[in-house]
Amino acid sequence: MSSKAFDAVQSLKANAFGPPTNDEEARELAGVRARNECWWVHGDWPKSDCRPEPLKVLYHLLYHDGGLAAIAQTSVRTIRPPKGDFNVLTLAGVVSDPSVRGRGFGKAVIFDAIARLDEESLTHCLFQTGDARGLYEKIGAVLVTNRFVNRTADDPQANPWFDEWVMRYPPEAPWPEGLIDLNGSGY
Repeated sequence: MSSKAFDAVQSLKANAFGPPTNDEEARELAGVRARNECWWVHGDWPKSDCRPEPLKVLYHLLYHDGGLAAIAQTSVRTIRPPKGDFNVLTLAGVVSDPSVRGRGFGKAVIFDAIARLDEESLTHCLFQTGDARGLYEKIGAVLVTNRFVNRTADDPQANPWFDEWVMRYPPEAPWPEGLIDLNGSGY
């Protein structure tokens, strides 16, 4: 992760609070939320029945002013390029509340999600995007030009992605050439 990304995540986490675990803690945190401080939830999430079995799925949630400001989901998936399988961090479902857009909350959950690369000892984060390509390029992500298939689909040769752009992070990590089996549907 870049130094800028690391600093942004650490700055937000320095002022972070976990979710309330009981009624007493919820009452104590109500005052904190009223002061417009941010707090994070970075925890396990049950797997969806419609996705391949992930090694570990996490939601990265950023709360601000007592409400959910931004969210991202990560998991680990094994993909199959020509020279052998390897695990990638998946990034999906990145959304920020329209009322707080432009304040860096979406970028903050992306940086928190990307921090999981080091936590899981992974080399790549792989994801798709439509309209947000520029945002991802600003944080250093690059386009992936490989052709993707999904051997588990009814039509294994069809493109498993549904958004226009497939991207990866970090750009300096070596990326395989050739056809890649996504080993599941797009996310």
